[in-house]
Amino acid sequence: MKHKILMTLALLLTAVTGAWADGTLLTTITASADFQSGSKTFDNIATVTLDGNFFGTSDWAGNGTIKVTPVAGVTITSVKFFSNSSNIEDTADPFQAVQAYDSNVSHEIYDVDGVKGDYPVIKIEVYGTAEPALTVEWNPATKTGNFVMPAYDVELTPIYAPVAQWAKVENVDQLPTAIEGIYAESTDAIVTAGTVAKIGETENPQGIVMYAVTSTNQATAPALDAFSADVPTAENITAAGDVLVWYYIKGADAPEGEKATAENTFNDSEICAEPIKVTVLSNKFDIQFKAANDNTIDAGKATVTVGGTAATVTDGKLEGVKMGTEVKVTAKDGYKFRKVEVKKGAKADLSETITFSGGKNANYTYTGTHFSATGEADPTDGTFELNKWSSVTINATDGKTITKVVFSYRENGNNDLDLLSFSSGTFDGIDTVNDVNATTLIVTSTTVGATKLNGVTIYYK
Repeated sequence: MKHKILMTLALLLTAVTGAWADGTLLTTITASADFQSGSKTFDNIATVTLDGNFFGTSDWAGNGTIKVTPVAGVTITSVKFFSNSSNIEDTADPFQAVQAYDSNVSHEIYDVDGVKGDYPVIKIEVYGTAEPALTVEWNPATKTGNFVMPAYDVELTPIYAPVAQWAKVENVDQLPTAIEGIYAESTDAIVTAGTVAKIGETENPQGIVMYAVTSTNQATAPALDAFSADVPTAENITAAGDVLVWYYIKGADAPEGEKATAENTFNDSEICAEPIKVTVLSNKFDIQFKAANDNTIDAGKATVTVGGTAATVTDGKLEGVKMGTEVKVTAKDGYKFRKVEVKKGAKADLSETITFSGGKNANYTYTGTHFSATGEADPTDGTFELNKWSSVTINATDGKTITKVVFSYRENGNNDLDLLSFSSGTFDGIDTVNDVNATTLIVTSTTVGATKLNGVTIYYK
C-alpha cells in the first residue's frame, strides 16, 4: 500500500530565500492601435480585456471598460491607469475604486467631468508579486499532493498517516471469520464482518473493511479494484465447495471540508497474508420416491414438475433439486392419490478428502481445510506405508467432530486394511471406520507387513 501524505495548515512549505517585496511594479502595458478589442496577455503577468467601443491609435479611447486580471501564480495588489496628459490615478472616483485591486472591478473610461466616452488611457501599470501561489492540491483518490515550484527554495515535510487498526477484544484483533453451514446461492453472509478501531474517543472508525472472494486456486491477493465494502454472501456461488475471502482495511480520509491531520486520516492496512477459506454447502438435494405398493412414480402413474418444469424420475429418484424450488406431484388420469407423505431424509454428511502424496520422508503432515493427517511412516511412491512401528493421526484443526473415516489404498499394493487398528470408532474390515465421534483418530498397524494408503476422506459434523 502507498502511504498518504498529510499537509499542515501552513502547507508545510516554508520560504527560505528570495521573497519578493509586495507592491513591485510587475509590468507596464502601453495602448496600441492593433489592440482595441478583446483580451490580450502581457509579459505573462496580466491579461487586459477591452469590453466596449474603443477606437484609439496610440491610446484606448471610447466608451467601455478595461479589466486587468493576473495570470496563474501572479498576485496583483494595485493597478494605475494613465491618460495622455497626466497620471489620472487619483483624479476621479472610478480610478480610486480600482487602486486597491479587485478582480471583480473594471476601470471605466470617463472624461474629466465624469462623462463616459472621451477620456483616453495610454498605459497601465500593474503592481504586485509574481510568485506562484504556494498551495498544495491534495488528491484523496490517488493520495498525492501537488504544488507549483516557486522562485525560491522550499521545505517540504510529508507526515505519514498511521495505518488503520483492527478493534481488539482482550488484545485480539477482531478479524473477519468464516461462517459455516451456508448454502450456495443464498443471500447469507459467508464471513462475519471484521471490526475496525475507532478514531480516538469518537464513534468514527479508522476505515472500512474491504473484501474480495476468489477460488481456492488464487495463490495471491487480487487487485484492489476487485475488493468491495460489502460483506460477501453466497449469492453468486452456484456450487458447493471452498472459496477464499481476502480482506484489508481501507483507511479513512479526512472528512469533507476538513484538513487532513494525523488524527483524522489513516493509511490502508496490508491485504491479509492468509485469506479465509470458507466451505459453502450444496443447495441441491435428492428426492427418493417411495411407494406403498408396486405402483412407483416412474411406472407412469403420476407426473412430477420441479419449478413448473416436467422432471423425469429415474429408479425412483430425482437428483439435484434446488432448495426452495416447488415440487409438484400429480396423479395421471385414472389414478388417484389418497395422500402424499413427505419425510425428512438423512442429511448428507460434510466431508473432506486429504490425499497422501509426495516424496520419501520420515515425518510428514498433510493439511486440509478442517483436518490434518500426520504420519511417522515411509511414504514410498507417494503413499503412506503403515506397519506396527508407525501410525497416522487424523486431527481436527478447528474443533470439528469426526463421524466417519474412509481410507483409500494403493492399487496393486498391500490392501490389508483389516490389519489396522484405531483409537476410536468401529472398523468394518474393509476401508471404513464408523461412529468415531471424536476430534482425533489414530491409526496403527498390528503387523510388520506394510499397508499402503493413498488418502483418507473424513466425514464430520
